[in-house]
Amino acid sequence: MEEEARKFAEEELLRKQVEEQRQKDLAHRLEVDRVAAVEQARRKNWAKTFLPPPSPPSDEEMNLFDYPPLTKRQRVRYLPKETPEARE
Repeated sequence: MEEEARKFAEEELLRKQVEEQRQKDLAHRLEVDRVAAVEQARRKNWAKTFLPPPSPPSDEEMNLFDYPPLTKRQRVRYLPKETPEARE
């Protein structure tokens, strides 16, 4: 009887150790994945900020930019200037 209890206690202890190690491994993998995701996002943002795009954006992508409308002063200021050659 004592031997069965001792054997059961040893198995339970071994089970707990295996579960603790599994939890530590899982936590480590999650941390590694998080660090990799942060680094990937940082590189992507850096590339967007400092590197020119590999190709010009398509018309659809250009339509995604949401520019504020020009004010009346800006519209007047940026009208093409009339040149003497254009009047002829």
